[in-house]
Amino acid sequence: MPTVEELYRNYGILADATEQVGQHKDAYQVILDGVKGGTKEKRLAAQFIPKFFKHFPELADSAINAQLDLCEDEDVSTSLFSIVMSLIYLNTTTHWIAGDVPLHGLLPSAKNLMFFIPLYV
Repeated sequence: MPTVEELYRNYGILADATEQVGQHKDAYQVILDGVKGGTKEKRLAAQFIPKFFKHFPELADSAINAQLDLCEDEDVSTSLFSIVMSLIYLNTTTHWIAGDVPLHGLLPSAKNLMFFIPLYV
C-alpha cells in the first residue's frame, strides 16, 4: 500500500510528464494501489485516478474498478468524495461511461447525498 508521500510523488511524475504521461504506467499503478490504503490515501487516489485515466487505456478496467471500490467505501465521506471526483471527470472523457458501469446506481447508496446535489444543478 502506497503512503501519502508516495501518492504525491507519483502524481508529480505524471503531472510533470505532460505529453509522455502514458509512458509512466508504473506511477499510475501506484495511484491505483492507493485504494487499499487508509482514508487519506483513498481520498488522494479518488482524486488522482480520474485525472490521468484517459492516458492509460490499458489500465482502464483496473482504474474503473478502483474508482468504483472507492465510491462504495464504508466511510461515507470517502464514498461521497469519490463520487464527486468521478462526476467532475465524467465531462472530460467518455471512457467512464463505456460498457455497463452503473455509476448512477452508486448515488442512492451514499448517505446524505442531498448536501452535494446543489453542485450539479
